[in-house]
Amino acid sequence: MVEEFFGERVEVEQAAASPRPVRFTWRGQVHEVAKVEHVRVDTGFGSTPARSRKWYSRHHRRYYLARDAEGDLFEMYLDYANRQKPSWWLVKRWPGGQEQ
Repeated sequence: MVEEFFGERVEVEQAAASPRPVRFTWRGQVHEVAKVEHVRVDTGFGSTPARSRKWYSRHHRRYYLARDAEGDLFEMYLDYANRQKPSWWLVKRWPGGQEQ
């Protein structure tokens, strides 16, 4: 199975009581989330050099590994560093749903 990397913004409809994705629109196509396979939180510094690391430069991301109704697997994250305007990003896609 071939993994595809994107790094594109997506529009996401979240569950009423949590940030879990219910459906998302990517490149004009709506994907219904059938199952969230895994959730992880990233509050690290990424590749920021140690001398530049400050509390405010940490990541504030919640990653979701979500399977759509067609069986494809997507990795996306909610970037909530800006609490007033959080953004969603699609990172990877595994057509046919097999993560490797």
